[in-house]
Parts: sequence; structure tokens; C-alpha cells
Amino acid sequence: MDIGKPSRSYRMHQAQELLKHKFHQNVVKSLASKLDIPHLRSGNATIRDNRGWRINEKSIEYCWLIGISKSFVGWCWLYSIKFNQNSFRKIHNPDELTQGIFTVDKEGKIGEFYQKHRPQDYADKIRRLTSYDLFDANRGLTLDGIGYEYLVFAPNAEIKISLNNPNSENWKVWENEVWRVGRELSLNSGIQVSKELFE
Repeated sequence: MDIGKPSRSYRMHQAQELLKHKFHQNVVKSLASKLDIPHLRSGNATIRDNRGWRINEKSIEYCWLIGISKSFVGWCWLYSIKFNQNSFRKIHNPDELTQGIFTVDKEGKIGEFYQKHRPQDYADKIRRLTSYDLFDANRGLTLDGIGYEYLVFAPNAEIKISLNNPNSENWKVWENEVWRVGRELSLNSGIQVSKELFE
């Protein structure tokens, strides 16, 4: 069956999706480098020196990243990464939850960066949310407003979701928590664009 050549609009959409995918990869790679780990995927992360020798190995339970863009204001990213307790040779790596906020350039390279180590009893509520309206995030028209790129790395799963002005009940719960975390981190970060974004 000859389906003919893809339409011009389809080719443009495909090119945009490929650029977005490459951009996300660059953001993930840049954050991993900032955290001194080789990747953000759930599981073991082997850390090597510049000679390629293993110097540590960390156990990643999960990681999420959320890119936030606001019309006429700017954009930034939030992240959360949970490390499990493990040992590598004589090194003891504790249970650890780190969250942060950062900016990126057009290539996905991190510019300004701030991170915070959470106490053991801190509840990562974004991780604990389990209900999402995948088909009803927003049934209205979405023009200007707030957009999100939500990336999740979990055991045996990597998930990417793009959202524009979500307004369903479950997504609003998620969005409110994103803004709560974002405001808290931005206030301490000294990153001006993030302060303007979360005003």
C-alpha cells in the first residue's frame, strides 16, 4: 500500500519532536554530569575516574525532572533523585534524596544550578502521586500559559509527558506540588528567572 510522501506539516512536526528529544537528552546528560553520576536511570550507576577505573557505585531508586516554561517569563527545570543505601568496597553510600532547580541554554546545557539535600523523613510528594488523567489533562484550547516537560526514571520504566496548562483534578494536585517545591527552591537558589517564574 502506497501511503505517499508525508505532508509538510507532518515533516515539520517530526523534526520538532526529534529536536525536543535531543534537547531532553542533553538536559539529562548535563544534570547527570552535575551530580557526578553517569546517568539518571534507576539501578546501579558506576562512577569512574578519568582513567576509566571504577571509584564508586551508587544505587539510584528513581529520578524525576520537570521542565517549566511560562509565556513571556522564561523557563527552568526542577529535579529530584533518590539514592538507596549501598556499599562499594570501603565506601558507604547512604540513603539520600536530593532536589534542585536549574536553568539551561538552548542546547540543554545547565547554567545556574542549586541543589538541596533533604532530611531522611522528607516526603517526596510528587513521587508519591499515583493518579493521572492521561487522556483528560486539559480538554480546552491551550495557547499561552504554562507548559511542562515531565521526565521520570523508575525501575523498568522511563516516561516522558508534555503538558500545556493542565486543569484536571489530578493534574492540578500534581501542579500545585510542583509549584510548592519550585517556590521553595527558587527562594533559596538566587536564580532570578526562577524567582520570576514562581511569583
